[in-house]
This record gives sequence, C-alpha cells and structure tokens, in this order.
Amino acid sequence: MRQCRRAGVVPDCRIASEEHGEGIGTWVVASGRLGADSVVYSVGVGRELSLDLSLVSRYGCTVHCFDPTPVSASWIRTQVLPPQIVFHEVGLAARDGEMAFHQPRKAGSAHFSPIDRGDRGGEGGDTVMAPVWRLQTMMRKLGHDHIDLLKIDIEGGEYEVIGDIVSCAGCIGQLLVEFHHCYRSVPLARTVDAVNRLRAAGFRIFSISPRTYEISLVRIG
Repeated sequence: MRQCRRAGVVPDCRIASEEHGEGIGTWVVASGRLGADSVVYSVGVGRELSLDLSLVSRYGCTVHCFDPTPVSASWIRTQVLPPQIVFHEVGLAARDGEMAFHQPRKAGSAHFSPIDRGDRGGEGGDTVMAPVWRLQTMMRKLGHDHIDLLKIDIEGGEYEVIGDIVSCAGCIGQLLVEFHHCYRSVPLARTVDAVNRLRAAGFRIFSISPRTYEISLVRIG
C-alpha cells in the first residue's frame, strides 16, 4: 500500500459504496448507481462468480460474464446459475481475433494469463489459443451503447486493454479492475500509468483493496 501511495495511486473521491462478493472475489461498488435494467459486464471469471451472483441478488440485473479459457468454460457448465448470469466464452483484448493464453503453473488453477508472468524461471510454459474481442466489439454484438459497471480481472491483460477502452470511456459508469503488479514481469509503474490514463479519461478512484490490486473507479461528469 505504501508503494502505491507514494506513486500517487490513492482514492480521488469519497462516495457511498458497498461490498459485493466473497473472499478474494470481493469488490467495492458505488451505491445507488445500479438497478434491474443496468448493463453489467464481468470480464474474467475463472471459477469465481460471487460478485456476479451478489449483484444479481441485490439488483436483479443481468450480468454478462466473459472468459475464453477451457477451465472456466468447463466449470460454468457444472454450475446451476440464475438466468441473469449470461456466460460468453470469449475474452477481452485490444484487438479482435485469437490470443495465446499461458497456462497456470499450478495444475487445476483457472488463472490463465495473456502475458508471461515471469514465474517459470525463464520458461514461457504451454499456451492455449482462445477467441478475444475488443470492448467495442462486445458491446456491438450484444446491442449495448453503454455499460453501467465493467469488471476486469484478466491476469495481466488489463494494461493493453485499458489503452484501448479509454477511447470509449464515456460510455462506462463504473470500472472495477484487478491490477497485476504482483507478477514478477509487471512493475508497479505499469499500474501507475494505467491509472493515470483512466484519470485522464474522467475516472476517479473511490476504493483500493488492502492488497492494492483491486481498484474501483467511477466516471465523473
């Protein structure tokens, strides 16, 4: 936390907020900004839907969940989910097409990453190819002209994606991002740069988790 504070990654505003999810799946969401008709995208599922289920329970909204990795898709098929959870087997990237995802080091983990995390002693590890869309493509295909809440947890891919989505930042109300400066290959400076890009696009930080990875932002104006 001290490193983030020294680097200027600190809350910019105080607003009413509430927690949703459980354990490491807990996120802080701005209060009073969601309802049954809200458009919610949850990008990066793995095997964790506690945020999404909490939002459905609290607001009755539909949550579009995205994850292209085989572990996540297989897990989703075993779950009994409410109809408001709509799963799309595609990932988020700065381009449309296919992308290589590094398989997790631990067997059974759902943490596939589009970047080399630097935890394999110089070895890149096996990869799997999976489909990805830009955010603008997701919205066009689903018929949405805005997103009330966008959560991004894509294991290091957020840095490239943020550079792409700032161009449509005006259509996003809230943005929840898990940053991955915990990876050996990702310096804190990349998170600082990403946060500053989001601030320049009109977002303001209202919550940072104790471990500094999960950051909640709201668009002002």
